[in-house]
This record gives sequence, structure tokens and C-alpha cells, in this order.
Amino acid sequence: MPYPVSPDAGVPEHQRDQRRPNSQWTGGQPPSGPFAASRPPSGQFPARPGAGQDPEPGWPATGPVPTGDGGSDGRRRKSGGRDRIWSVVAFLVAAAVIGAVGFYFFGPDPAEAPTATWAVDSCAGPDPAVESTEGETDTYRALPCDDPGATVTVLDIQDVVSVGQLHCPEGTDLAFQKDGHAGGETQAVCARNLSDDHPGDPGMGGGQLMAGDCVDKDGAEVACSSDGARPVTGLTVGGVECPEGSKDELRLGFDAQRSYETICLGA
Repeated sequence: MPYPVSPDAGVPEHQRDQRRPNSQWTGGQPPSGPFAASRPPSGQFPARPGAGQDPEPGWPATGPVPTGDGGSDGRRRKSGGRDRIWSVVAFLVAAAVIGAVGFYFFGPDPAEAPTATWAVDSCAGPDPAVESTEGETDTYRALPCDDPGATVTVLDIQDVVSVGQLHCPEGTDLAFQKDGHAGGETQAVCARNLSDDHPGDPGMGGGQLMAGDCVDKDGAEVACSSDGARPVTGLTVGGVECPEGSKDELRLGFDAQRSYETICLGA
């Protein structure tokens, strides 16, 4: 009785099973053929790729592969540093803009802050914005005493309708109204020059007429050194008598622009 033929009959013991191309070899001989390059020899492991080399296909990765710029972690660190720098720059710019806007709207207005005020012992100077037809000004503005435009110091300020009604202290070189106009609540100023020229001193022929000055025959003030000048002993209003020592008097009558009616004269 014939024996059944084995399906593997005629197949060498170590011949590869063609039906299982990826199966392992059971014999001790190294594989040959197209699969020899992809498999390591029996009992050996593939060599680990060196630094800077790409792993062979199928080799498991054991860590991040280094790159030229430090990898994704390095890129994130650089990007985060740049973001912080730009955040600081943006904050400083915003703070500067907010500060400038706040100072513009809420800061002091130099146009509203006066540099000087009218007061006794303060200073003033001619206002170049207001000139008379003769090219001179009788309008003054308050100035700091160290201002180059300051020419006088204030001796007194009085509420009067006109400069002629002032009773200025001795040494007054000139008198003027603060706004250059008479009437209403206008204030007038008795002032003395900052220079060495003091026509208001007694007998010098200037300033406000007072005892110790001199006048001509018409009652106009002149220097006492002038020919025909007569010394003033006093100034009176109405029926008030002249002071003792007066030799004569010059009656001028009432004038709203003048604080006296009679000039008392000496010898």
C-alpha cells in the first residue's frame, strides 16, 4: 500500500517557505537572496546610529533628534524672549503717549500763569503793544524785577478816577493807570525809576507836584534851578489855608484831573 506523499516532499529541510516570504529562518545558515540586506545575522543586533546620523529604518527613536537651531524648544525660547521685549517696548510707548496726552489736557497753562502781579515793591515796564501817537507809551505792564523790560518799582497803588487825584509818596518819579484808561474802578500806580534818574525827587522838576518842588508863574512844575521858579510850600483844596511860611498862593480852581485847587508858594 503506497504511503501518502507529504506536501513538503522534495522540499529541502532548510528551504524557505515561498508562501511566507516574511517568515524567519529556522536553520543556522544566514539568509540569502533579496531579504539578506534587511535582516541582521542570527544572534546579532543592529548597531545604534552614531551622533549626527539618521537612524536606519525600523530603529526605534530613543530621544529628540538634535537640529541645527536647538530644535523646537530653542525656537520656543527665542520666540518667547522676543515677545517679552516687544511687550516691554509697547508698554513704554503707551505710557509715554498717555503721559503726554494727560499733560496736554491737565497740565499748567503757561498762558494763564502770570509772570508778575501788581503789588507794592513789584516792578513794571512800558507795554510795547500800546503806543501813543508820539511813539511813547504811558501804559505799563507788571514784570518781574529782573526782567530786562522792567523800568520802575511800585511805591503805591490807589483807587482813583484819574492820575491827577493821586496822593503819591515822596520820591515818586511817575504815576500811571494800570490799564491806561480813566474811570470806573481803575487803579493808579505811584512808581519810582529803577535807574539813577529820579525827576520825582524834590526840586528836580518831575513826578507829582508836592511841597519842595517848584513851579513857574502858571503853576507848571519846573526844576528849582530854572529861572523864575518859585518853591511850593503846600497844596490845598477849597478854603483850607496855606501852611505857615507861605508868602503867596496861586488859585487854580476845581479840576477833576487834579487833587488840589491852590498852590501855596514861598518867597
